[in-house]
Amino acid sequence: MKKSVTSFIAVMLIIIFFGVTAVTGVYIPGGWTMPFRNTATSDTSATDTSDTSSTDNSADKADNTADSTDASADTSADSASTDSADTKDSGLKAIIPSVLDTDNGIRLGLDLVGGSRIVYEAEIPDGYDMNNLSDDMNSVQKVIRQRLTDKGFTEATVSLSGDNRVTVEIPQITNPEEAVQTLGTTAQLTFLDADGKEWLSGSDIKKASYGYGNPTNGMSDQHYVEVQFTSEGQKKFAEATGSVAARTDGTNILYIMMDNQIISYPSVSEKIDNDSCVITGSFTRDSATELANLINAGQIPFSLKQVELRSVGPQLGADAMSSSLKAGLIGLVLVMLFMIIMYRIPGVVSCFALCFYMVIEALLFSLIRVNLSLPGIAGIILSIGMAVDANVIIFERIKEEMAAGKTVKSAIDSGFKRAFTAILDSNITTLIACGVLFFLGTGTIVGFATTLGIGVIVSMFTALTITHFLLRRMVDFHIRNPKAYGLRERKEEKKHFPILKNFKIFSGISVVLIVTGLVALILLPFGKNLFNLSIDFAGGTEMEFNMHTAVTQDIQTEVSDLFKDATGVDASSVTSSGDGNEDVLIRSTSIDSEQRAAVIDKMLEKYSLADTDILNNNDVSASVGSDLQRSAFICSILAILLMLVYITFRFELTSGLAAICCLVHDLLVMLSVYVLLQIPLDSNFIAAALTILGYSINASIIVFDRVRENLRTARKEPFEVIGEKSIWQTMGRTINTTLTTLFTIGMVYILGVPSLKQFTLPLIVGILAGGWSSVMLSTGLWGFFRKKFRRRRKI
Repeated sequence: MKKSVTSFIAVMLIIIFFGVTAVTGVYIPGGWTMPFRNTATSDTSATDTSDTSSTDNSADKADNTADSTDASADTSADSASTDSADTKDSGLKAIIPSVLDTDNGIRLGLDLVGGSRIVYEAEIPDGYDMNNLSDDMNSVQKVIRQRLTDKGFTEATVSLSGDNRVTVEIPQITNPEEAVQTLGTTAQLTFLDADGKEWLSGSDIKKASYGYGNPTNGMSDQHYVEVQFTSEGQKKFAEATGSVAARTDGTNILYIMMDNQIISYPSVSEKIDNDSCVITGSFTRDSATELANLINAGQIPFSLKQVELRSVGPQLGADAMSSSLKAGLIGLVLVMLFMIIMYRIPGVVSCFALCFYMVIEALLFSLIRVNLSLPGIAGIILSIGMAVDANVIIFERIKEEMAAGKTVKSAIDSGFKRAFTAILDSNITTLIACGVLFFLGTGTIVGFATTLGIGVIVSMFTALTITHFLLRRMVDFHIRNPKAYGLRERKEEKKHFPILKNFKIFSGISVVLIVTGLVALILLPFGKNLFNLSIDFAGGTEMEFNMHTAVTQDIQTEVSDLFKDATGVDASSVTSSGDGNEDVLIRSTSIDSEQRAAVIDKMLEKYSLADTDILNNNDVSASVGSDLQRSAFICSILAILLMLVYITFRFELTSGLAAICCLVHDLLVMLSVYVLLQIPLDSNFIAAALTILGYSINASIIVFDRVRENLRTARKEPFEVIGEKSIWQTMGRTINTTLTTLFTIGMVYILGVPSLKQFTLPLIVGILAGGWSSVMLSTGLWGFFRKKFRRRRKI
């Protein structure tokens, strides 16, 4: 007993210590810092970031590293945080940054705190073929977005404006000069051998182009990339290929690097002394075209001139931040109360475990400097739901074991053992999706994957260790009444509604729910759009006015109402920008010249502005460009396929097909909501879709795990009988998990600003669809596929 009390107090003290550390952080004067972080803000003698003209590759890499570090350090100079200012003045270094320290720890996205806006203009040289301008500008947009992602600014936006301008908005950096240093040069292309020696750079390349045919006299036509060299580049390439081909250690590879990232690594079998070369391999048309575009981006045939540099205000504003935090806290309190009411002592334990989970997660986010905006917040909300889900699975199992006559202590150990496989399988499927999104995605996709992946790992750890430890201590404290662990008095077993027998009815209801979203997707390739595409996806209009006064939230609301009165459409966003936030920036879907003129007239009249106060009146491209859309689509398909492989390995192919069908069903239901309610399809749609991708399959996995277990113990019973039994055995878990997840998201919807409501409503629908499909469809689909493929595989 004494040992149990001591260990319990020790764990509580650890939780408190980590909680205090998360709020206060750990800072020391001078001394060492973490090897993967450098927040030496007191060191002002770092490398000059404006000097990026060196042709030495190692120097360029060092400068790039210095750029990123200095930007993070110097940003704190303009922060309003007193703690950060004190940290810098006293020369402190952050060992563990506070969650409130946005200079050294968690970085808030552009939609939450604003940042800096840079506009570049292409300087077209004489003789340039203007037919290539569109493709070259798309290449510039893609490379800049990738560079920002690599430097951790996953929430930055990059859009094209007009024919020859690109606009970059970087969150958190309030000093625009820091943003320029962080972004650096447009692109750096190098050719390296296995030893890291640089043989060529982007200046040695004339052009790369996609081709299809038989460039090497092979047996069949294929996709390839042709690279043309300058005269100097031809000499260097001959030397490089001669050296690489002569290697006898098996490293006959020439690495093509873009911003220190490998984009291709062709093997070299002989010296090539031509003015061009051909790269072949397992290319598709798209992958070969993409490689050619990346190589071209390393030597864009024009320079980019900086024509605008200013700060930009948050898209959601302080009200959205405040209401979101309040809603999140209220949602967490509701979750904790629900767990205590439903499970009593285990519910209390889960509250401690949930607090520990949130503290550890916050510390990790600070250490790796997560860039947090709406997609990242969606990942956190989802991971909290999954953390509660693991506890619900365990507690339901413990209740079942106690109902079977086991003692409380034995039921706890057996419940954790039996729940382990369900928790493992459901979390691994989510981690598979996170891994694909993190390594192959860009922009907000990476931010979402980061927060969700960390949350899943931490939630598994806390559920399987902290919760288990604390429950065992409760037993040691002689709390051994089964009623204290949520076991109710047995009532006469009611006859359950037959779900599998009515599978056709439920599937028919689902068809009605998904038909709108399915039709909308089918019509897209034919040029028919049923979605309400926002400026993020479709491009649109951007207008900016100098107001000669600080643009407050009230002014933003006034301008938004004025814009709607003049045009009849809602503005996508109205934010502050410029020095002193005296400019107002309006973004909307495309409007015609008459509507623009009406907006200008009303703005000039209402705020007594002059024509010279009209700073911007342009069409802009989609910030969620085709490359980002393609990246999200490819990542999602690959994640689904890998999840199918894993489920097939752990269960069987037919169950994997059923789980994927349910996942697609949930996504289509969410799409139907977007179409029917005409919710603007903006950049946050990607986060909403990815949330459903990572979440909804879990419920099906839990049901399948119980079916698998029952198939092993009741082999002679028909699948329909076992499936029906399994559905009702996991019904409590499905309902409770769905409710706890909805508590948090639902409060954000109720208390949030309109833009947050547009984001959370599809999530709520998707989560409800996930609960529906896991109960009403998943097992029935599994049985259908088993009959279809006539397989009776034992599992």
